[in-house]
Amino acid sequence: MGLITPATLPLALDPTRPHVPLPGRWTFWAETMVPPYQRLGMVDVSSFYCVKRLNAWGYGNVTVNLPCGLDTDTMLTLWSWRLWSFYDGLPVFCGVPTGLQDQNGSAHVQFTLLELPGYLTRRQWDRYPFGEFTNWEQTDIARVLAEPVEDVGVVIQTEAINEVRRDRKYEYLEGGSRGQLLVNLAGVLNGPEFRTEYRMTPQGRPVCTLRIVCPRVGDDGAGLGVSVPGAVLSYRATFDSDQLRTHTFAVGDLPADTPVGNPLQPPAPRPVATAVMANPRLPRLDAVDDWPGTILIQTLRERALTQAVINSVPAQQITGSPPESYPVITSYGVGDTVTVHAVTPLIPDGIEFQARLNELEINAGEGTATWSLALLNPPQVTRETVAGAFRRLDKTTSAMFHRNLQPR
Repeated sequence: MGLITPATLPLALDPTRPHVPLPGRWTFWAETMVPPYQRLGMVDVSSFYCVKRLNAWGYGNVTVNLPCGLDTDTMLTLWSWRLWSFYDGLPVFCGVPTGLQDQNGSAHVQFTLLELPGYLTRRQWDRYPFGEFTNWEQTDIARVLAEPVEDVGVVIQTEAINEVRRDRKYEYLEGGSRGQLLVNLAGVLNGPEFRTEYRMTPQGRPVCTLRIVCPRVGDDGAGLGVSVPGAVLSYRATFDSDQLRTHTFAVGDLPADTPVGNPLQPPAPRPVATAVMANPRLPRLDAVDDWPGTILIQTLRERALTQAVINSVPAQQITGSPPESYPVITSYGVGDTVTVHAVTPLIPDGIEFQARLNELEINAGEGTATWSLALLNPPQVTRETVAGAFRRLDKTTSAMFHRNLQPR
């Protein structure tokens, strides 16, 4: 796989800062998490890695050289500060420390980071008994779900180029977090898309924006492209039929206020929506998707149709790590369109198609920006990992435990 246009970081060592082993175009400084967002100063960093994601929450890690510019009490008080990462003076990532590792008395400490809008994963839908949206434009629903990010200084920007109206009803503490509810809303056909964007104000202050757009965020004209074969550091294409189906069943939940009824009578039936995408070349393939907490049949129909469409073909995932001799990472973002041209022994006649940049992995030390491309939106998911299965079961069990709650 080779690169046609932008994909990585043109990095070079800065001789004026030899004590920092990172390429010299990178700078880092910290500020407090709560207003008035007091600046804590520059931070001495020896390694930095981050992942930026479309319709999901970014994350990363950073290793600091001690003394790094932050006092011990600040470093140990996780979630009390955040680290801004700049490339050529432009903000690329803002991460909140969620954990640290101090090992063997080393003069280096590694922090795990959650991208700033991921704060939504720590906020619950706490409107009792529920929040109901009837015939709302979906970006307005998304804004309500995302409101808490404004508490940590994130700007919410919504744009409905194409209006899509939906019904939603969220029960008390549903979904695990507001962040997950927003991901779910973006995960249906024609759903809103969101990504994190950064800019500098004329006063020289970085701003983090959660941008929510319908029908799509990102740029068709970014000029991104890859080719196979070519001058690419790594390339992988994965095809997986684990979720391939022709018949999809979406199983929902009963409202918390459903009458218990006579114990001798059958319980009230749970809502189920079905979607069929028959393929004459395939036998009937059934799949059942559980949606704990989803009580509206219309929402279930949307989710059944979404899963039926995106899984009517095998899941396809394409990744590549271009070299660092291309335009800077600040010139594009997740959600942009990528043109892929491939000629391989598997496809000797060659193929050209467009995909979306679904995930961007940045390794400052290696000077690479690895792309993960999605052919469909919402993107397909390859085979579930053991950890993923445990997370799904844990969320289902938690949703069952939270039924019929009443705050006191």
